[in-house]
Amino acid sequence: MLAQGNLPASDEDAIALVNAAYQINVNKSTAFGYMTDLVTETTISGENPNGGGGLLGLLKWDGNNSYITGMWRDLNHGIAAANDAIDNVQDNEHISLPTQTRVIGEARFLRAYYLNYAVQFWGDFPIVLHNIEGSGVSRQPIDKVYEQIVADLNDAAKKLPVVSSYSSADKGRATQGAAYALLSKVLLTWGQVSPTLDDAGRKEKYAQAVEAANLVTGYELEENFLANWDNNNRNGKESIFATQHNTGSAADGTGGNHLCHCGFSSGFSNELPHVVPANRDVVDSYEIGDQRREGSFADSLYNPETGTYYHFDLPRFRKYIDASDPQASANNRNINRSILRYAEVLLVKAEAINERDGGPNSEAYEAINQVRRRAFRSFPVTATSTHDLKKGLDYQGFKKAIQQERTWEFVYEQKHWLDLVRWRILVKTIKNSTVAQDPQYNKQTIELKHYRYPIPQSQRDINPEGLWQNWGYDGYDEAKTGASPYASYE
Repeated sequence: MLAQGNLPASDEDAIALVNAAYQINVNKSTAFGYMTDLVTETTISGENPNGGGGLLGLLKWDGNNSYITGMWRDLNHGIAAANDAIDNVQDNEHISLPTQTRVIGEARFLRAYYLNYAVQFWGDFPIVLHNIEGSGVSRQPIDKVYEQIVADLNDAAKKLPVVSSYSSADKGRATQGAAYALLSKVLLTWGQVSPTLDDAGRKEKYAQAVEAANLVTGYELEENFLANWDNNNRNGKESIFATQHNTGSAADGTGGNHLCHCGFSSGFSNELPHVVPANRDVVDSYEIGDQRREGSFADSLYNPETGTYYHFDLPRFRKYIDASDPQASANNRNINRSILRYAEVLLVKAEAINERDGGPNSEAYEAINQVRRRAFRSFPVTATSTHDLKKGLDYQGFKKAIQQERTWEFVYEQKHWLDLVRWRILVKTIKNSTVAQDPQYNKQTIELKHYRYPIPQSQRDINPEGLWQNWGYDGYDEAKTGASPYASYE
């Protein structure tokens, strides 16, 4: 929080203030990957099984896990930084009105972005809109958190510029399209996970999700899937929002993308890196001709030191390997972490239509088929293709098609655990998955409590009444949580 007397006194100061809210996101690429990919059936960890990452990968976490406590801390820091920008820029006579408008739009987008992760990780979560209120605040119900997220995103969409109006120096900042894209995804998720909405209320959220998706304009699918992670194509035509990374040292928070290191930490060897596909089934599930298979996994890589290709017994995640310099290094790389792509807008729209109507219509088929056409290099993506989904699917059939398509499209993009949770199939999916390449990495200890992360114990020690523990974890109080909230979950 800004110290008294240090209020922004110029447009440059205001922009620097909101830049601080972006920076929190730069620091968290590893933790996002560990808490959304490593904890699913697609991924295992080659790290020390007794370390923070190894314990996450084995689903043996508690309220003292370093990644969970760090994520709680930094999401709250991001919210606080966004609050600082809003409270100190609004109606500040030293800052021009256009800059006030844009900075507040960016800050409200970022506050919603951080809150959206928080409510998915922990459920009920404190809502702090002014930093002076932050001490001792209690967790608020999921629906109230989503109400705040939606309010922030609706306001951000009114204030933010469209992507084409940004100069090259400002590419990567939040845009109107990013606000609508995140809003669409939030509304879909809210309808699926709300503990209080009735059927009519859920359908209303799904309808609003479709409306928001239709407002995302100015973006296209890349013809080459892997171009989304090409440093010569940073913030390309498909990218709606991405973490802007610079080459940094080994430590998180130095600007680099630590996901690049984690997926290739063992270099040209068959020693397992920090994160790796769980088994060959994950890799070989793609249909023949789907370019996402080669874009998502590397069976072999060219080693410039030997002048030959090195073949891996277990393929590596491809998206965050820097092909221009694929060396094992503790240093982080500058490949942006993709957060929102236009492909996701299309798939969210298709899913929301299916949920709203109890089955797909032609618009839903067209949305998912555009993603599939790009996958099989069938251009233009607006023309029918032999790879289109066959018509006639019912609600369940189309839902399964969406679930499979998202798994293929977004592997190692920090979405899969969030998807399994909102689809309510986390436990079933992991229990039914093929055993890991090495059985010591199996995750058969999965339980219903894993639908949420535990509240960090260090935070509960400070505020035990306001931050009650989530159901199923040590210290939870059924008087606060009620019986298991996951009775209808699989």
